[in-house]
Amino acid sequence: MTSSPLDEVMYPSDSSTDSKQAKKSYLRLPTFYNEQGTTRPFYLFPLFLLINIITMADRAIIPGASQEFLAFLGGASDSPAVVKNNPDAGLGILQAAFMIGYTLAIIFSGHYVHKIKWKPLVFFGLCVWWLGVLGSGNAKQYNSFYVLLFSRMATGCSEAAFQVVAPPLIQDRAGKRAGFWLSIFLMGLPLGLSVGYIYGSHMATSELWGWDWAYYWMCIGSFPLLVVFAFVRDVTNGGVLSGEVVDVELEGDGSVTAVVIDGERDEVDEDDERERSTSLTTATTLEPLLPPLDNNSNSAVDATSKHHHNNSSAADKKDKFTILSEVKTCLNSKILVTLSLGQAAIFGVVTALGTFGGAFILALQLFDDEKVAATWFGITAALAGVIGTPLGGSLVDKILARYGAGDNDNDGGASSSGLRGEGIDDSLRHPIIASILPRMNALVAAAMLFIFPTLAMQDAAFFLFFLFVGWTLLFATQTGISICAMLSVKNAHRPNALAFISIAGHLLGDVPLPIILGLIKDHLAPGCKVGEDGSFSKPEECASQEKGVRATLAIAYVWVLWALVFFELARRLSRIEIGKRRSDEINSLLLQEEDSNGASANGEKNNSSFRYYHSKFQPTPQQSGRSLA
Repeated sequence: MTSSPLDEVMYPSDSSTDSKQAKKSYLRLPTFYNEQGTTRPFYLFPLFLLINIITMADRAIIPGASQEFLAFLGGASDSPAVVKNNPDAGLGILQAAFMIGYTLAIIFSGHYVHKIKWKPLVFFGLCVWWLGVLGSGNAKQYNSFYVLLFSRMATGCSEAAFQVVAPPLIQDRAGKRAGFWLSIFLMGLPLGLSVGYIYGSHMATSELWGWDWAYYWMCIGSFPLLVVFAFVRDVTNGGVLSGEVVDVELEGDGSVTAVVIDGERDEVDEDDERERSTSLTTATTLEPLLPPLDNNSNSAVDATSKHHHNNSSAADKKDKFTILSEVKTCLNSKILVTLSLGQAAIFGVVTALGTFGGAFILALQLFDDEKVAATWFGITAALAGVIGTPLGGSLVDKILARYGAGDNDNDGGASSSGLRGEGIDDSLRHPIIASILPRMNALVAAAMLFIFPTLAMQDAAFFLFFLFVGWTLLFATQTGISICAMLSVKNAHRPNALAFISIAGHLLGDVPLPIILGLIKDHLAPGCKVGEDGSFSKPEECASQEKGVRATLAIAYVWVLWALVFFELARRLSRIEIGKRRSDEINSLLLQEEDSNGASANGEKNNSSFRYYHSKFQPTPQQSGRSLA
């Protein structure tokens, strides 16, 4: 029976043979740090989840109390004319400020994560985020639109580092359950947004507090998380996010003498070699098609030497990480670009509905009270995220298991070297993408079949139920899309891929769509504009302009269909890459076979590469067992 990937960190082994001591050891919580001094995933992953929830809740305070914030924007002493005349567009500008700050910061975060330790980078960002939340509450005291605007931008800037660090760390250290734990982390997005939506609505309409205290209490509640995070330590790879093994030199006995990590050569001395021997021997070499090393034959060693000689100049010329080279790497990945465009369609609509969801529900006359509408709207989104995201993660794990993901982990996904902790060979990146994306497209298509009928529904219960099912299916796609984004580039560029897909999602989705849909709603249903008192400017006209509100929702729903187009395009691109790789492998094998035949004619032992190539496709013990059954 196989153990779960986090068994080692959850239940440390006890060498004692006494059953009572073994039972006590099993029930005892693990220490905060492992033997190397690194914070265990048992504590690190839940901490990531809590931070993700509270930062997402901060995002949703404004959408949850949209009417109160619209009233504030219209009456603030320094609000520009465009905000006073178009309150919904002003709310979109406020949300866009957050996304602009987030987008600018995530570029630099994705760059510096290669150069400095991730823990101080993330901790500094969280401290700035805390100050930005405090400033958001102070904006009401100063009655200033610009204080609120720049405070929201600051929270976006500081949140960026955390979002590019956490997913690769989880992928590296969660072993065979990487998809599940990544989905748990991503679950913080819908859960946090929903909690923040309800929280912001209740605080803003409270006679005792107000929306400024929604931010103040968030500062108080998040402070303990910052204190705990200050004690997080990571000595893996020197505290820098693990990169990619780009060169491996082998002695005749197969020992590793040098590796190149993140573009810089790291000579391994004898002590380091002994410490890393366990994890490095499982790392995948750069030439998977070469025959295994044979002590009685130098053919494999010669082939390996030729391979490294041919690639040494490329390794020497490999640029150190620069912002320009990182952007170029992402743009050169056609799969990543198309994934980003599809994700942007989903991001934009979800954010727009979150921003104007309460106003839409009130305008559709499904509820009469904003607090009740926000509560049920938030509960629906929260349940959809809590249920859908882990289901999507489990689906991804089943796909990854078919390719042996996590099999190379020696310590439950927390490899001390952190070189190839995700256990996915480079040659399998595109096959995995091609397997995941059809499932994601099927989920999106099924989601739209449930969401579109809400356009004609007049009953709140049916409206929320169909919306819940549709959102559950949409949230189930997030883990798969994140995994595909990280697999679309080399291992060392995973943070850059996450930054790229996030930037595209915000610039093409989160930033423009709330503003555009806000303007469309104000044009199609002008009576449903929110006045300075927090109510509709013309309630009687708003009731008669319900069709305009539903037309706005229809435009938002149709926009999601772009995701189907771009995800299918990404799948086809991955199939093209698979074909190219197979062609290169066949050509390489033919050349090696010719060399092998020549060596055989000269009396040398023929160690055929074809035998090694076909040995890669022998059935695994699990597959053999299923066949016999």
